[in-house]
Amino acid sequence: MNRKTIILGILFLVFIAIPFFISGFWIRLITYTLMFAILSSSLNIISGFTGYAAFGNMVYFGIGAYSTAVLMNKAGFSYIPALLGAIIIVLIVSILLGILLLRLKGHYFALGSLGAAEAVKYIIDNLTDLTGGGQGITLPMLKGNPAIVNMFFYFFMFFLLICILIVAWRLSQNRLGYAFKAIRANEEAAGVMGIDTTRYKIIAWSLSALFTGITGSVYAYWFSYIDPPTVFDVMWVVKMFVMILIGGAGTVFGPVIGAFILETISELVWSKFIFLHLGILGTLIIIIVMFMPAGLINLVTTGRGFRNIFKKKKEREKAHE
Repeated sequence: MNRKTIILGILFLVFIAIPFFISGFWIRLITYTLMFAILSSSLNIISGFTGYAAFGNMVYFGIGAYSTAVLMNKAGFSYIPALLGAIIIVLIVSILLGILLLRLKGHYFALGSLGAAEAVKYIIDNLTDLTGGGQGITLPMLKGNPAIVNMFFYFFMFFLLICILIVAWRLSQNRLGYAFKAIRANEEAAGVMGIDTTRYKIIAWSLSALFTGITGSVYAYWFSYIDPPTVFDVMWVVKMFVMILIGGAGTVFGPVIGAFILETISELVWSKFIFLHLGILGTLIIIIVMFMPAGLINLVTTGRGFRNIFKKKKEREKAHE
């Protein structure tokens, strides 16, 4: 066994043990952080591996949440059948949107995906009889002791995180992931090499949508109430991108590391500076871009971020001489 395997094994055991030693606020906070780790890892598939800035990725979170809520409230489904129905709906929508939008590139795709999310949000906001409109919709609560309920959602989120990490690890090792990375590096060259870029981009976005939609479904059941401004909030996507930048885009564990760092900062700093948190977020983004553009993982493993800074400083000093 190598050192990485031992570290991962220890972390796995720690996260398994955590809910048996903490409760209440702290277990909900860690569950919330796990949720963002899943969402940022999902976004990383289309943005980090494939190079497409999907600012509208929250559309799948919202569709997953609302599909679950409607199936449970209007169709009388229990949670698991409602979750399966939500998965089918999310995959169908992701394929249809992928066919329409993934022929766009760069900022055109970013704006197109964001516009699609806003359009779906508007539709749900106006289907008052079905979705509750702007008033939101309430889901049946999971019955049981609050501590057991919190533990259930903690392990559900932890299980989803393990699944998305396995998928990301497989993508970093197999032909499908290499195709994604080829598209990110040079889409025209990938097409010349025989890669069906549109098909692979749709696969990447559908994988991203799958885990984003499942997470939205779990969130809806966990909080028992959802409304359009919350589950289609574009600021959540901004947070996901920051998490990916912090940890390292296109890496397996980068988004998870970024999620835990950002949510820790949020809890320890932003809660004490309510009116400054956006300024702190902006400053953090500037620092990341300047000092570790390839992410924390790359900085730790290679030290290139700091070496480049000192190299440029020496070059400027020589130029002045």
